[in-house]
Amino acid sequence: MIEQNIKDLIYKQDPHAGMDQLFFTNKDLFNLSYEAMFKKQWVCLTHLSYFDENEVFTYQINDSFIEIKKLKNKNLTISSPKLNSHCHLKVYESLVFINLSEFPYSFEEFINPLEPYIKMHGLNDGKIAFKKDYIFNASHLAAIHNFKECAHCWGGEFTHKDYLSVHGEEYCNSYGAGVGSGIESPKLDQRIKDWTLETKNKGLFVGEYNEDTNKFFRIAERTPLAEGIKSETIDGSYSCSSLMGDFRTIGPDNGYTAIGFSPFNSFVANNEFVILFLFSPVSQSKTIVTQYWIKHKEADVDIEKMIFLWDQTSKEDSQLCEMNQKGIESQAYQPGRYGDLEISLVHYQKFYLDHLQNYIKGLV
Repeated sequence: MIEQNIKDLIYKQDPHAGMDQLFFTNKDLFNLSYEAMFKKQWVCLTHLSYFDENEVFTYQINDSFIEIKKLKNKNLTISSPKLNSHCHLKVYESLVFINLSEFPYSFEEFINPLEPYIKMHGLNDGKIAFKKDYIFNASHLAAIHNFKECAHCWGGEFTHKDYLSVHGEEYCNSYGAGVGSGIESPKLDQRIKDWTLETKNKGLFVGEYNEDTNKFFRIAERTPLAEGIKSETIDGSYSCSSLMGDFRTIGPDNGYTAIGFSPFNSFVANNEFVILFLFSPVSQSKTIVTQYWIKHKEADVDIEKMIFLWDQTSKEDSQLCEMNQKGIESQAYQPGRYGDLEISLVHYQKFYLDHLQNYIKGLV
């Protein structure tokens, strides 16, 4: 039973402004978000190479857990003591997706527009090189909000200096929170146009995708890295002895692929490795962000060099999110209107509120 004050809060919240404090602190709203949002999305948990050395994948979520087991025929099966038959599993290009709703949205519809962005990276020949969990003592909303905005990329104590050095200020201004999320840059637009033509002539895929339904929250892009940068590493040079996918056969394009599968997943990739991000809501004040770095299965790799950029950026993000959470929890918290660089937050909040409202209507 959802209390009337919670229903009123959900219907009253303006998607163009910061969210009410209770969205970040109230356990009932956290549980409602889990039911209305997390369980309805196709969420990527891991890469199939995990099962090369493990028989069982256990995933703790809310007040239960999910088990994915490798059978003798190497197929996977999924189960949960509380969810019974409401556990659905799909494997696409060695990415392991789950959906916990009774009647899941079509996986084929979900994956279709993202296929060319994924396939070119050759994940079927990939292997997990490194995995790390980052504990964010903050709401999943605070963590996802941080990932969907780019205003903190430069300036102040917590500038993402290393990320800026690899992607450039123009990219962070214009694409830092996704396609069309920031300020137009004629310089970057021309660079993308020139790079796109060159990349297409090589026979490699390029493109951008923005969500066109209210079921999913997908986004995808292919853009060039900053001038002189080959990879998202400590110095922009390669960390692996082999590239992946189409880049292994056709050659490099010094490009960057970014995909959002849902609010709970991101996929970023350069020519030599892929990083999977999983945002797991633990409680109203704790989120675990899991990252997998995936290389070609035969490649030698300098792990420290490979993980440096996103390890550093994620540690900076965890500090930011925890400070934001403390500020939100204070008596002085007052949400304000979003700025021009925060359009992705508006899109996300519309999506989030739509799902909560639709779920409430379904209970009536």
